[in-house]
Amino acid sequence: AHTHQFLGTFGGPGNGDYRGELLRAIQVSISYATKSGLPTASMLVRLDGLYGDAAPLLDVLSAGLGVIARSRAYHLLDLEVVQQALARSPDQVSTHPESGMTRALYNCPAIPLTPTGPEIRLVVATHPVPSSPLKVGVERDDTAYELFVSTLPSPAFTASDVLDLYLHRGSFETVLADEDDEQESDRWYSHTPCGQEFAQILAQWVWNLR
Repeated sequence: AHTHQFLGTFGGPGNGDYRGELLRAIQVSISYATKSGLPTASMLVRLDGLYGDAAPLLDVLSAGLGVIARSRAYHLLDLEVVQQALARSPDQVSTHPESGMTRALYNCPAIPLTPTGPEIRLVVATHPVPSSPLKVGVERDDTAYELFVSTLPSPAFTASDVLDLYLHRGSFETVLADEDDEQESDRWYSHTPCGQEFAQILAQWVWNLR
């Protein structure tokens, strides 16, 4: 469930500046929370694997925002506390309703994001290695491992809740697709970057008003 609102758009050459764009998005989120009378800790920023290293996550956490992200810090699997969790039976088993993918979930409620902290929740999802090349995660001993980090508290949010919140992104991606079809806001309008960004802002303002 969401408001179908666009809060910001950031144009840039090539693949853009993902760290710089994240910092701008953080400020937009804080501004939205302030104007809406919401505590920043109640804002949950969802990030994909591009932002799955410690540095981008620290940018979000230092701003006081919540986060849920796919992590690519696979060295966390070697931590003793994670190895102990993996040696036990899974906390939950989750089957995706559309893809049919079944994952065993292991909940690690307090894992140091860096050697000096802070601590963050880690959910490890495992499944057999597929016949096709592995697109996400890492393979170890014929098992695929996916990592998800979050500030969502346990046990209020189960490991399955964390996974579902991360994976269930289709509800807003259909809105993105509709906006692309109706306004073509991702095509190049301008001869200058600032003109392009202005065109995108106008398109999204019009979308929000409609």
